[in-house]
Amino acid sequence: MEIFIDVGGKPGIECGGFCEFCFYKKVDFKKLESLSIGCINCPPNQIGCDYCHNTVTRVKNDFKPLSQVLNDFKEKFNKHLRAGSLNYKELNVIIGAGADVFNYPHLYELVSTLKEYELRLHLGYTSGKPIDNDHMAENLISLGVDEISFSVFSTDPEKRRKWMNDNTPQKSLEGLKIFCENIDVNASVVVIPGVNDKEELFQTCVNMEEWGLKSFVLRRFANFKNQGLILNNKPIIEGVNPLSYEEFQELVREVAREFSFKVLGYPFCDPQNDFPFAISRVKNRDYLEKLPDIKSEATIITSKLAAPYLERIFGVIDEFNLVNIVSVDKDIADLITHEDLESVNLGNVKRNVIIPSGALVHDKKAEEILNKDGKVRLVVRGPYVLTNPYYRDEFYKEELLNFELNSFTALIDKINSF
Repeated sequence: MEIFIDVGGKPGIECGGFCEFCFYKKVDFKKLESLSIGCINCPPNQIGCDYCHNTVTRVKNDFKPLSQVLNDFKEKFNKHLRAGSLNYKELNVIIGAGADVFNYPHLYELVSTLKEYELRLHLGYTSGKPIDNDHMAENLISLGVDEISFSVFSTDPEKRRKWMNDNTPQKSLEGLKIFCENIDVNASVVVIPGVNDKEELFQTCVNMEEWGLKSFVLRRFANFKNQGLILNNKPIIEGVNPLSYEEFQELVREVAREFSFKVLGYPFCDPQNDFPFAISRVKNRDYLEKLPDIKSEATIITSKLAAPYLERIFGVIDEFNLVNIVSVDKDIADLITHEDLESVNLGNVKRNVIIPSGALVHDKKAEEILNKDGKVRLVVRGPYVLTNPYYRDEFYKEELLNFELNSFTALIDKINSF
């Protein structure tokens, strides 16, 4: 159980400068307001709502006043109390930010106040760049921080200096070591081919294993629009071709085999539990047998990374070939926009269509695009996610499989409702 509170902040600007590989580095902040996107929460006759507007423009927000952050926490905390769902032993308070949480000017006071509730406290993303002395890590630990998420990139100080624009890389790494030795640390690295992969990556892992790291997330560098750059059209780093998803998955598995800490990859890859879409694997075929029969025709539009898994699953359960899978050139389904839908060959689309729940397109716009050939199609959104979004670090395999079973049951119920 989690309570997430956001302290705001502008990426790059309040991170101690942009990292060379930062998603936001080449965003034209002045043009964000003009981006036309919609979402599942938009009113029927209005493209754009508070939710999708904030998804785009939150990167322009300053850090929030301490009073606002504390009020947000108290409101969420009291909501749990009223619902009778508060379990102190399981409750984890996560302090997140649009920028680097270590740069929040009221961080110490915020941590001190929240620890009065005797709850487990997790500090979200930090690059470590704000650590410029010997005391910051020790002070946060003494105040009661239980866990942090730390973007390391490399344990080579000069790599951090060049690629993260870290002015005090040695201090940052010393701080990371202190955190690892005393509290739970979830480190991450954005993998850039030829820069911090291969031997360099493994040396970073060796160092962090010696320090006592809890978990490690490899993030595939996204350099192109189809990989997720929805706020700009320019490559972040010219001339760099990121790993393919298959190459990236193999790298994640290799790291997982070699080291004792938990290893995950994003786009999602969990070698320990064979995820995502473990339900598609032959050894888990008994889960597919529990799914409802498919009784209606439909086309499912999804991302190019999810499509092969869905094709494998429906190839087993769809006895009469009532469902077909159509993929667009976007790696992540929740980042599909109206531009992606416009690329779909409508000759492959049946009269009933399911699009991703999180797709950044207004329902009315999706219907307009998918009916532009004059045929009348009914367009609905699928379940929120089909494989576990993995907000927690620890899951039982059975728990993950049941999540997928329930998600695909909901998807088939949508198909059968046409």
